[in-house]
Amino acid sequence: MPEIPPGDVFTGRVLEWHSEEGWGVLASDALPERVWAHFSVIDAEGFRELSAGQRVVFSAERAEQDEYHWRAVWVRPKTATHHRPDEADGPGYASGLDIDFDS
Repeated sequence: MPEIPPGDVFTGRVLEWHSEEGWGVLASDALPERVWAHFSVIDAEGFRELSAGQRVVFSAERAEQDEYHWRAVWVRPKTATHHRPDEADGPGYASGLDIDFDS
């Protein structure tokens, strides 16, 4: 797996994704503007695509791309299987598993 590029790594979500064109828009509370992303910078196996609402971690640089002032240079989908119900970006749910082993 490739190394994360130097620089800041942000947590955010996919606002929109255009599969037919291979690009989309990311957002992070840590950045003042939206971030343009191309499928070629997605760090994943197989067909590289994101979905609107999906959580991601990414690095970005200041660059002019279409009407955006930020461009992603590395994106990795978050692999967490659940999130806290108090997160404000969508419907919440929680999951848990307790395993007890007898000695």
